[in-house]
Amino acid sequence: MDTDSLPTSPQITPVTPPSSPIRRVFFGQDGLRAGWRFLIFVVLFVGCVTAIRLGFRQISPLRQLLEQAQSGTMTPSFELVFEPAVIAALFLVTFVMAKIEKRSFWSYGLPLTGAFGKLFWQGVIWGLAMESIETFAIYALHGFSFGSLALSGFTLVKYALLWAFAFVLVGIFEEFSFRGYAQFTLARGIGFWPAAILLSALFGAVHLGNPGEGWIGALSVLVFSLFACFTLRRTGSLWFAIGLHAAGDYAETFIYSVPDSGMKATGHLLNSSFHGARWLTGGTIGPEGSMVNFVVFLTAFIVFAWLYPAKRMTL
Repeated sequence: MDTDSLPTSPQITPVTPPSSPIRRVFFGQDGLRAGWRFLIFVVLFVGCVTAIRLGFRQISPLRQLLEQAQSGTMTPSFELVFEPAVIAALFLVTFVMAKIEKRSFWSYGLPLTGAFGKLFWQGVIWGLAMESIETFAIYALHGFSFGSLALSGFTLVKYALLWAFAFVLVGIFEEFSFRGYAQFTLARGIGFWPAAILLSALFGAVHLGNPGEGWIGALSVLVFSLFACFTLRRTGSLWFAIGLHAAGDYAETFIYSVPDSGMKATGHLLNSSFHGARWLTGGTIGPEGSMVNFVVFLTAFIVFAWLYPAKRMTL
């Protein structure tokens, strides 16, 4: 039989049924939409941190450390106990989200190969330099006195090392919580800078809970956060921002011994003091509430943009 004479079967093109309106709200081409993934992350993370705080309240020594911090006084003991706990929770939640999304944990701005490497130490230098420039500028304008040494000998060395380690932990926690998974995921949904602005505003608002903080200080924290996002954008890594954050807090709190976002600390280097107009000194907020701080960050944006040219970044 001549097979050429047989009728051919028409090709059938599979038809994908249209998705329901409800499904389109939750899912896009890449699966669950970025906004919902971000919301899941926030709920899990806030739940873990709340559980940790409640756990602290059940243990008398830890409860005392927590209450001291909430009253406006930072101690190395609190930071060295609380920060590892919340970092563990943050890493766990990020790990869970990474597994759901089939990504590497280290893909959220924290590459393991760069851990405490060149970018981190460059950030440390920037943090020390920026805080020193700001403090000496306030000093030159007669708003700051260094005073005498508050520590000496072994006690000085002990607190210098404890605060250094504590602020590295603070830098890791605060940078990765606001500019790690959260920044990566929101950026995929609404773009890098809209996500950066939204999360920076949230970062500033969170600091309003500190005793002694004010809206100028929160605005300053927002500007810092945007600068940290800028360093992430230019370097592709959070390690610079972590070094910057840790060193800036260390210089402000331990070396120059001034309030940090309205928080005071035990075990600081100097018996320093502010005097003069609030616009210059920042008052109870600390240097973050000073107008000098905004000038320093404006300059930092310009210098960083020149020293670290833009790179192509895949989001």
